Amino acid sequence: MNENISHKVKELCRNKGITIKELAEKMEIAPESLSRAINGNPQLSTIRKIAETLGVSVTDLFDHNEDELLAIVVCDGVTHTATTKAGLKAIADKLNKSN
Repeated sequence: MNENISHKVKELCRNKGITIKELAEKMEIAPESLSRAINGNPQLSTIRKIAETLGVSVTDLFDHNEDELLAIVVCDGVTHTATTKAGLKAIADKLNKSN
């Protein structure tokens, strides 16, 4: 997933005519922090801020076909992702068992 975010953020920046450094400045964070986030395990709040700053939806930061599922579920501070209905159901089942 991380390479995916890094690739899409760089692509979106190119399309908007800005650099990663300029994106970081607009987000009011150090370029190194943004680089670590998109190349590591970014928090959902960081993903939201990147999308907001670029003027796109969170889903635009991920490569996916329109007919594919992309689910991001955050529960009790843990982020879960699924790309299939079965995967999303597994997440829901797991979360239901833990409650």
